[in-house]
Amino acid sequence: MRLALPRTVPATPSARGNVLLLFIWLLPFHIVTMAALFGLLGVPAPVVRALAAWKESVVLLLMIVIAASGLTGRGPRIIPRPTDLAVGGLGLVAFVYLLGAQSWFAADLPVGAQVLGWRDAVFFTLVYFVGRATPEVVRDARYIHALVAVGVLTSAIAILERLLVTPAMLVWLGVSHYVQEYLGLTITTIHNPFGLPDSYWTGIGDQLVQRAGSTYLSSQGFAIPFLVILPAATLTVLRAERWRLGAWTAAAMVWLGLLLTITRMTLVACAVQVLVLLALWRRWGVAVGGGLLLTVSLAVAFLAVPNLASFALETVTFESASSVSHLEDWSEGVEHLGEHPLGVGLGAGGLTGARFGLPPVAADSQYFKYAVELGVLGLGLYLAALAALFGFAARAYRASPTPIVRAYAALVAVTALGIGINGLTTVPLAHPLLAYTFFWIAGALVSAADDRGTA
Repeated sequence: MRLALPRTVPATPSARGNVLLLFIWLLPFHIVTMAALFGLLGVPAPVVRALAAWKESVVLLLMIVIAASGLTGRGPRIIPRPTDLAVGGLGLVAFVYLLGAQSWFAADLPVGAQVLGWRDAVFFTLVYFVGRATPEVVRDARYIHALVAVGVLTSAIAILERLLVTPAMLVWLGVSHYVQEYLGLTITTIHNPFGLPDSYWTGIGDQLVQRAGSTYLSSQGFAIPFLVILPAATLTVLRAERWRLGAWTAAAMVWLGLLLTITRMTLVACAVQVLVLLALWRRWGVAVGGGLLLTVSLAVAFLAVPNLASFALETVTFESASSVSHLEDWSEGVEHLGEHPLGVGLGAGGLTGARFGLPPVAADSQYFKYAVELGVLGLGLYLAALAALFGFAARAYRASPTPIVRAYAALVAVTALGIGINGLTTVPLAHPLLAYTFFWIAGALVSAADDRGTA
């Protein structure tokens, strides 16, 4: 089966679709911009918070426009789908919790924590419904190309960061001030003398190795978007009809950027995503060649880098400090779920609560964050939403007669898979570039099926 991404863009690009391009290009630079405004230039926090809300404001404005179009009959034909029920159900339950959890559970959660918790937990569900109103997105390869371009650019910045940028420079930029004073996450900076997030470093043997954060100012924040960027780069390579060397170079650059983050679970998730795509395109030779290259590269790295082999072994056997932390977090999450099966309210879990002085319960798992905040119901709806989108995308990949739509279906399916894997040890949907892009494209894919009556 041949699947080629179109070489040209539509003659009349969607105005709403252009907003998705805006998100893809601007969200990677959101955090570094806010940090510079607050930490370097000294702009007051309320002003920075107002500016930082641009992304949510744009989504809400789009929702108003889409609702108005629907009421006047000028919007696209939308057939209700099970994915709507799963995604919308998660958003609805969270909204009900936002209104009533304080009186139900008497958890005494700050209002700010609850509002921020709602944003972090389910705001992206609105983006899904924006996608439902823009099916034209999955007929246009520009969004895949933009994701790859952003991945290359931020990876190039990460390489320069590792070569040229010192922790003192990050302090000068205002990163430590931004994290501690603006975000209120001093708890994440107490183990280094610079006041930077402790995750900037990881221990390999008795050596501390600095990890790349690029424009996200966090290795984890930099790594998570690769769950959608790296599949996009892989699709570009697999189906390139021209400029194949450029496509391979871009993919290599993206992989290098991800490797510089030294985020082990994200690396595993992305490797699984690539293997699935290679299987879908029956590129067994590439898979075998890549496996051999990986084996040789690991062997050379283990010989050349002191303590790297023991670092890998400790990771696999869950003996590293990071792995032990994850196990403790999971144990705490299970215990909390047993004590509060209905949850305790939005903002109680993860680093959202830590920003308001609450214990950072379930900071290492998307699943337990939902369980802590929304209980069994919220966790079940999240699993249902992820499974429904994965299943729909898999069916759309098989059913669609349009090559570019099949490419987007594959992208949605493997991104959902990557989010599911990565959610074991982090909270991937708290990162807007991944959440907004994934749910927008997923919604558009569902609506594209409405147009052809399949899936």
